[in-house]
Amino acid sequence: MKKLSDDDILKWLKSDEKANFIDKEKFMEKKVFPKPNQITRDTLRKILKGKIKIEAEIDLHGLDRFKARDIVEGFIHESFFNGYRYINIITGKGSGIIRQVVKDYLDDKKSYKFIIGFSNAHRKQGGEGAFVLHLRKKETIG
Repeated sequence: MKKLSDDDILKWLKSDEKANFIDKEKFMEKKVFPKPNQITRDTLRKILKGKIKIEAEIDLHGLDRFKARDIVEGFIHESFFNGYRYINIITGKGSGIIRQVVKDYLDDKKSYKFIIGFSNAHRKQGGEGAFVLHLRKKETIG
């Protein structure tokens, strides 16, 4: 009797429809995404000149911190699933509460799977009163 090689065993296991060795949801939970980087000044200049397009924008003026958190999270998810790569979130300068809410969400590990990088917008596009986010491609998370 011929001894099965590792390749033969692997092919046999993959052919078995009942064998579910890789649970996609568990795999995605275990996949670790890196912390978002700072968007470079060069990229911000390209956005300002129109070489890179901001595909979606949201203004959070006048919202309380709880509503702002929900809206930011929904906006990022919707933008990601629509395939947008660059988005803008306007917080305003004010007292900084809304700005801190957005920063806290961006520093949350749950957001890492959607965001490659973020930075303050160029000074001509809001500066410290706005964030520019670079989102991942949909294919990267499954």
